Amino acid sequence: MLQLDTRKRTVLRAVVEEHIRSAEPVGSHHAAVREHLRVSPATIRSEMAELEELGLLTHPHTSAGRVPTDLGYRVYVDALLESEPLPAADRESVRRRMTTTAGSPGDTAELAAQALASVARYPSVVVASGGRRQFFRSLHIVPLGDGRALAVIATGSGTLHGKTMRLPEGANAADLERLSRAVTHQLQGCSVDDLSPARLEEALREITRFRRWFEEIRSLVLADLAGRMRPQIRVEGARHLLDEPEFSRPERVTGLFEVLEDEALLAEALSGPPTEGVWITIGTENRRSELQRCSVVSAAFRIGDGAGGTVALFGPTRMRYRRAVAAVRYVAGRLSQAMRASF
Repeated sequence: MLQLDTRKRTVLRAVVEEHIRSAEPVGSHHAAVREHLRVSPATIRSEMAELEELGLLTHPHTSAGRVPTDLGYRVYVDALLESEPLPAADRESVRRRMTTTAGSPGDTAELAAQALASVARYPSVVVASGGRRQFFRSLHIVPLGDGRALAVIATGSGTLHGKTMRLPEGANAADLERLSRAVTHQLQGCSVDDLSPARLEEALREITRFRRWFEEIRSLVLADLAGRMRPQIRVEGARHLLDEPEFSRPERVTGLFEVLEDEALLAEALSGPPTEGVWITIGTENRRSELQRCSVVSAAFRIGDGAGGTVALFGPTRMRYRRAVAAVRYVAGRLSQAMRASF
């Protein structure tokens, strides 16, 4: 990290925050007025010139004013950004939106994405983790009558997945209980990713008396559970990009829209944030070329005792970072609470 003296830090903060507010290049007079610096515009110009030499500011076109570079924004968010809570009215808005239904985790994630986009005014994304972070805990098969049973799988996060299955003729409640215990014993602690046909065949080898149910169990575990455990991605508020001057030209926003519409690209863009705190990637720090005019603010949330997924905002590098960080942090916390209550 660059070491800046107090005056340069003050000038850099002034330029960044004025540019965020106005979307225009910032001259020495604006910086001086914004931070109430008791120095002349000439002194401010000199400081801005030195910040430009350090790669923190740049001249756009022929303007006399400066704008931050990606490095300038990085120094700002790492060293100069002052943390603040989300305003009370916005916290209440998030709480209200996220408690309008007691639906599935997928519903909760969608409500969280809607709430985040609404208070931050940027596109929001919620990615609920899939099977790679889930472990088989237990199987319970409960008779329903008429040759049917309800098979319920519990995962390590507490998530329950149920499916109705047909029973072989002559099956009784004691058989179902023994089968449930046997499968649980063989598969408990196994990653959902490892539940291949070969792995399941091996697990059931010792319980040969239940081989006639193999196809039903395989369908339940491999097809139904694995399908449900794929990452669930919710995107809301993409239209807010059109309010930003940087994206007023179609060629500048098309690539970003393509990323927001493609689950695989989103998962790639959001892979790798830490499990604690808020993570910010700026401009060229983003892996995808379509995102190199953007900043992404993200944070992890939890489901039960395990990792749950990621909450994120996408916006221009001229993002309102203070508000974005507060919104992402708050919504991630509320989402963790909501998911924990669900299980």
